[in-house]
Amino acid sequence: MRNLIGQLTRKRILIIIVISSLLSLIIFYVINSNNQDLQPIYMDSFVLDDLDGQPLDILDLHNQEPLIINFWATWCAPCRKEMPLLNNYYLTKNADQANVLGIAIDEIDQVNSFVAELGIDFPILVGQSEAYELMQTLGNSILTLPYTILVNSEGRIIWSKSTEIKREDLEQIQHLANK
Repeated sequence: MRNLIGQLTRKRILIIIVISSLLSLIIFYVINSNNQDLQPIYMDSFVLDDLDGQPLDILDLHNQEPLIINFWATWCAPCRKEMPLLNNYYLTKNADQANVLGIAIDEIDQVNSFVAELGIDFPILVGQSEAYELMQTLGNSILTLPYTILVNSEGRIIWSKSTEIKREDLEQIQHLANK
């Protein structure tokens, strides 16, 4: 009887190991097959209003040079926190370093007040649903803010982050932009 119980327990353990191994292989395959299907994302022409309400095409700002694009909103606490860092980078960058563009997903009056309050100097475009759609097109499928990308000189997105950026992120961006 005892031997029979031992055999049943061993069979259950063996079945659990086999099922676990199969599940692990399936998960590994799904993860790797999704990564192989990822295609590079390129920035296309898009138009949003600037702080004066004038339409501006992103390609006019890109000029085939590296560009940091930061999606943000005045009501987003991490966005508010990273703005001085981005502005300081913009004011102190060398001519060969990536430029900065902010895209506010907000009302233009609130954005103008915020920009004036913090003294933001880099270009800002403003949008609502069209800015959310653009953010999704440029790789932020979960639509979180802030969302920052680095577009290389060929228009390809080579770096992205869906949370607040830090000084170390800007250092990494510069390394990538200079390649």
